[in-house]
Amino acid sequence: MRARRRQRGFSLLEAVTALAIFGMAIVVAAGFLDAHMSAARRLETRADLVRAAEVILESLRGEALPFTVGAVDLSDQFPPQSSARVTTSVQVTPRSLTGLYEVRVEARAVVRSEEMVVTVTTQMWKP
Repeated sequence: MRARRRQRGFSLLEAVTALAIFGMAIVVAAGFLDAHMSAARRLETRADLVRAAEVILESLRGEALPFTVGAVDLSDQFPPQSSARVTTSVQVTPRSLTGLYEVRVEARAVVRSEEMVVTVTTQMWKP
């Protein structure tokens, strides 16, 4: 009768199976990382859009910008945190009360072929 030798190490089948499982885990993790980075980019761009709208409203309140309708260029005053190009527009509508205006600020950007829009509407008193 032959004595069985004690086996040490892994067989080739065990090593290949472990590598396949490890490879699948890396593919799944890469998908999650891409989704996380895309969400972070959208969130950063949205924050830039909100900041741009706030800058315009405060500039209108402080009379640093003229109280007119149209596109507003913020490239000098507003360096965005994200790489997205932010475009803004202002719409001023007089209300029934003299000196009261409805101001609508719209900020737009495109992130990965998805257009993002933030609109802020408020009322301002300009006697």
